[in-house]
Amino acid sequence: MSQIRTSLSWGFAPLLVGVLAPSLGCSSKAEKQTYDPVPLGMVSTDTPFYDDGQTTIYQVKRPVSIPIIAPNGDEAKVLRQGKVSPWDRAPWITKNDVKVQVSWTVSNLDKDGHNIELLLDPWTEFARYVPGVNVGEEETIPDLSGIDLLTRVEGLERKTGTFTFDDMDEVATDLATTQNILKAMPPMAADATANADYGGGINGMINHAFEIHNRSTDNDKLVNYFIPPTVAGLVGFDLGLRMYDKGNVAIEIVVEVVDVPGNRVNVDQPLKLDGTMWMKPEANVTAPAGKVR
Repeated sequence: MSQIRTSLSWGFAPLLVGVLAPSLGCSSKAEKQTYDPVPLGMVSTDTPFYDDGQTTIYQVKRPVSIPIIAPNGDEAKVLRQGKVSPWDRAPWITKNDVKVQVSWTVSNLDKDGHNIELLLDPWTEFARYVPGVNVGEEETIPDLSGIDLLTRVEGLERKTGTFTFDDMDEVATDLATTQNILKAMPPMAADATANADYGGGINGMINHAFEIHNRSTDNDKLVNYFIPPTVAGLVGFDLGLRMYDKGNVAIEIVVEVVDVPGNRVNVDQPLKLDGTMWMKPEANVTAPAGKVR
């Protein structure tokens, strides 16, 4: 089952953000920072993200960049001396160095209920994951986000929850796995046909890796081989909302970051939310298009 924790809050009571995950076992150098809330909203007058006359998708996103301290010249030189698959060098940030947790509140400002997808797409120093849209004759299906949580929010209701430190470690692992799959491009996956349920092909493998109930600790036979022993840590993410009908909805998140070695995050700097980045990923990564009905 998914390890993502959710709770229901009726009305508009404040979000409780003081409850943290169990101790991370951090060293005495570890620094923890809780940042100012980050809002994102969608209004009923927004232009559709996608509309082909049959399927209409409404979607908004906002970049969230963690104030990572970049390696200096000597440190970067050392990283280049160590090749760590699937990358051409060792990562500066691993998932054991920087721990991230995201507490969220999603609000439906309309009287009618909505099915809302909460989206979170990871960035590491190597890659920024950008989900594509698979278009078929009968169906149009977006690729799964790193975290893609569908929740029903009734009229004038709020829901709260947390993408835990473990959840965010998992999404970093899924992105590293995705890069390994794309590097290997296994013939058996390339020749398979991806279906509407992401059942095959490279597209299917990547969506399977990101599927919210699939965990890298499950010894999954489809993608377990591609999980690298070293996982690059998160340097940011794209926060998003998606619906298939018009509406007025909003999400607010509180981001907590633990810098385990104490020299990877500038705790005196804020999150960047304007599209600029403290550490820019080397490339955008998108799953190859899959075939749908």
